[in-house]
Amino acid sequence: MHSFEMGQTVVRRDVYGPGRVWSEHALRVVADTSEALMAACSPGAETRWSALYLRARA
Repeated sequence: MHSFEMGQTVVRRDVYGPGRVWSEHALRVVADTSEALMAACSPGAETRWSALYLRARA
């Protein structure tokens, strides 16, 4: 299994339906062990949302 290095930037993607991406969040790896991947979202980190979500929020 691939492991990430501490401080590396990773992207969390929320997927729904037939593999459609709903949102993406840039995260920083805090630790990657055999039991868990721990990541943090820094203030001001990039996030992308589906246009449908943005319209629903408006």
